[in-house]
Amino acid sequence: MALQLISRIAPQEYVLEKGAYDRLAPELKSRFIRRVILLHGTKSMQKAAPYLPDLSQQGIEVIDVSFNGECSKNEIQRMIDLIHSKQADAIIGLGGGKVMDTAKAAAYKAGAVPVILLPTMASNCAAWSCLSVLYKDNGECIGHEIYQNQTFLLLIEPRVIFDSPIDYFIAGVADTIAKWYEADLLLKNADRKSLALRFSREAARQCLEIPLNHAEQAIEDMKQGKLSDEWIEVMETNIVASGLVGGFGDEYARATAAHAVHDALTIRKETHHLLHGIKVAYGIMVELVIEKKYDEMTRLLPFYRALKLPFCLEDLSLGALTDQEIHDIADSSVHKPFSLMDMHPLSPSVETVYQAMIELEKWAEQNKVK
Repeated sequence: MALQLISRIAPQEYVLEKGAYDRLAPELKSRFIRRVILLHGTKSMQKAAPYLPDLSQQGIEVIDVSFNGECSKNEIQRMIDLIHSKQADAIIGLGGGKVMDTAKAAAYKAGAVPVILLPTMASNCAAWSCLSVLYKDNGECIGHEIYQNQTFLLLIEPRVIFDSPIDYFIAGVADTIAKWYEADLLLKNADRKSLALRFSREAARQCLEIPLNHAEQAIEDMKQGKLSDEWIEVMETNIVASGLVGGFGDEYARATAAHAVHDALTIRKETHHLLHGIKVAYGIMVELVIEKKYDEMTRLLPFYRALKLPFCLEDLSLGALTDQEIHDIADSSVHKPFSLMDMHPLSPSVETVYQAMIELEKWAEQNKVK
């Protein structure tokens, strides 16, 4: 299968600093933006409000819109309709990954209007990437879409993200280390030479090494209320380095098996309360069994234990599943429409994924803390 390489590397402008939101009004004006949709989560707005400028005082009309909870086709269409009916010049997405993915999707489909992102968590690379992960209104993942236009402006106010729930930060770390494991085989066996692919592979390497070396300290600093250099580095890795993997590498560095398992897990209502990165963490272990990288599983085990990441079905509230129900998850990981498993170089079958999940259960039992 021939893979595509179109690098959509980064937002047009990126600012990480205390007081980053103070740049919002002048940046909007410089782009001739006078009326904006502000899409946000309720809790996200509460966290960001102390740092947000009053745009109306600076001649910019703000149409305030609360997010409905899922980056679904219905929610995206609602935003498109608002952009058109309010004749908005741009859309601002303030919140977590689903808010920002909705803003990106609506902006592109409404005619490639400018999108400005203000992440309030570092739980994934949604703030960086020019794609959206799509869900049904009930929370079931149905795939992703890639857009041709990049985010106009990304503003990170570290004090806002530092005040986000620690669980989301940990989930972001898990999602970030998946970049290395999912891109490794694709990039190592690439059928072409490209500087973009070398940059992608290096970004993926940092997505593993920085968290392994610094995430535990960053999490402890977050618990202690210490906005440290280690925390900044890990936070930026979750957003920037992870986004650069696919930004440079395109189809040579997209999500594969670990995220395919994540997507399949969403068919089970028992997992809907679990964050994206937590389900991906389990998917990493399934992928490593598929690839027979048992030494790497052993290497990751202390890290998983320290961050309380799942490496068996019981950790996902799925310990009571029957063999058939496990097989159904494996089947969904391979046969879901637009399954990411298709991107894996080994082309795992349903039976391969099923046997990997069963083998992982046995491995987890052997490695339980006694």
